[in-house]
Amino acid sequence: MRHNAGMKRLSLAVLIWLLLAGAGVAALFTGARGQFTETFNTDARILHRVLSQRMEQQEAVLNAVDALGQGMDAAALGSYLDTLLRPYPQVVAVERCTAGACRVLGTPAEPPPKLAPALSPDPAVRWPEGGGPLYALSRGDVRVWVDARRLTGALDSGAAPLTYTLFQPATGAVIVNHTQEGGTGAASTTLRVEKVLGTALQPFPIVISRPVPWGVWPWMAGLLWTLLTAGLTALVWRLLEARRTAQHALLDERARAGGVVEAASEAIVALDSLHRVTLANPAARAAMAHPLPPGTDLRDVTTFQATLSQAPFDAASFWDSAGPVALPEGLTLLRNGEAVGVEGSLAPLPGADGTLRGRVLIVREVGPLQRRMLEHLENGERRVREHEDMLAHVSRLSTLGEMGAGLAHELNQPLTAIVSYGQAAARLLDDPEPDLARVRHAVGASVTQAVRAAQIIVRLRQWVRRTPSTARPTDLVQAVQNVLTLCRADLNRLGVRVVTDYADAPLVQADPVQLEQIVLNLLRNALDAVQDTPDPAIELSIVLERGGWSLSVSDNGPGIAAEVAPRLFTPFTTSKSGGLGLGLSLSQTLAQGMGGDLSGANAHAGGAVFILNLPRLELEAASD
Repeated sequence: MRHNAGMKRLSLAVLIWLLLAGAGVAALFTGARGQFTETFNTDARILHRVLSQRMEQQEAVLNAVDALGQGMDAAALGSYLDTLLRPYPQVVAVERCTAGACRVLGTPAEPPPKLAPALSPDPAVRWPEGGGPLYALSRGDVRVWVDARRLTGALDSGAAPLTYTLFQPATGAVIVNHTQEGGTGAASTTLRVEKVLGTALQPFPIVISRPVPWGVWPWMAGLLWTLLTAGLTALVWRLLEARRTAQHALLDERARAGGVVEAASEAIVALDSLHRVTLANPAARAAMAHPLPPGTDLRDVTTFQATLSQAPFDAASFWDSAGPVALPEGLTLLRNGEAVGVEGSLAPLPGADGTLRGRVLIVREVGPLQRRMLEHLENGERRVREHEDMLAHVSRLSTLGEMGAGLAHELNQPLTAIVSYGQAAARLLDDPEPDLARVRHAVGASVTQAVRAAQIIVRLRQWVRRTPSTARPTDLVQAVQNVLTLCRADLNRLGVRVVTDYADAPLVQADPVQLEQIVLNLLRNALDAVQDTPDPAIELSIVLERGGWSLSVSDNGPGIAAEVAPRLFTPFTTSKSGGLGLGLSLSQTLAQGMGGDLSGANAHAGGAVFILNLPRLELEAASD
């Protein structure tokens, strides 16, 4: 329904735009035609006046030659005529006639055609046989030849082209058809006027016209007007649609608000500034035991009464309060002779200008509400106690499992090293000539790993008790070298290429055992990652960053799985079969206990990279 109405409004807007655009374009073209017509009429009048003046000039030349020819010989008259005729290019020749023949005087611009002499004392226009643009003005024995093609002369250079056709008055034959150059293109219309040249001797009909090319019409202005009206129509359409949408939204919001008020379990009554009811929901009509029609003075149908446990209730100040006011605790509402405990508030409703427009009263019965609240509170407290007992039990089990798994995980590595060194010492002793030095080295290494296992147990117990680690100046490079020596057999067995890049004398403030434990966990993880990789490689680098030393351990393995990355340092998170998922969690805890941190991510070139950040030794930092 709304879609159809919207299409009708859009069609109406398009129609209005077409009418506006059409009216504007029509006005532009009508104004342009009026301007063309006015300009043409002005130019036509000028041309008519100029041609008439030149006709008069020709007659003046005729009269002058006739007057001078009475007492001047032909040679002197011819010389005089050459000077006289220079301003009049349309006069191309002058003849003096006798009864038998005519003689040209002076130097003619064109040879005159043959025409029988006519020795009449009255001026007349004579036409040669065959017509043409040349004609003669005769009086007495003098004849002046005029070339109609030369009548306009300099007028041909005008800005606006004019076309004219000159006719003989008696026969209607064309004397000259003058067309401006450049005026032969396609024309939208032609402006035309017919006149008669204003001399009695030469009353030649003339038709003056001007073609109006297509290009002179205001096409660009019409296009701009069309686009402008389209833009304005679209803007007005959008504004009206936005206003209509806002009105619909307001009506919908009012409907929703009315629905909320109707569905509310509290009694809600809207009042005007005189405490008359304007809106009341069903809960209000039930609470007041009154239908509360609009216009009812709520003060007349509502009676609040104070109880013994509450101060007296001032009804007048309550109803006329300028600000929000709550019903005092312990107040009752008299309903059908029964006092019902209620709570609620009366709040003002200001208008847009801040003036008071009315009030809204909200009332709820407190008896059923209090019972429901007490029941919910008791149930909630019982569930909280049960949940706390369950969480404590789960926490104890989780801590016990994490401690056992962590202890097994951390002791597995030094115990494996002890077994390896013990087996190596046994094989050396079985030789016919045992190498006692290597045996001592293997036994010493076994003792060292046994001491390490004992220290791990002590450190793990300290971690469980949340006791701080013992930090002291520690050589980070030496710790890395110790771990590489411990893992040398596995590195050689897997053919792993180790690339190291160490800074000079990186001393850190750390616990040596915990530091080696972190490096060992990172190196073991890297070994596990590259064991199925062609040309396996592990790179260890130490750089100075942000006032501390950073140890980077990277590999060219498959990298960190996407599902594991968000929980990388969460206990029991692992992607290895048989892994416990405690190494990285414990390593990060140890790093943070030494004032540093451990982070990991996938490298841009492939594989994974883990970065251990540790604080610099304070004495070393001060020396820089």
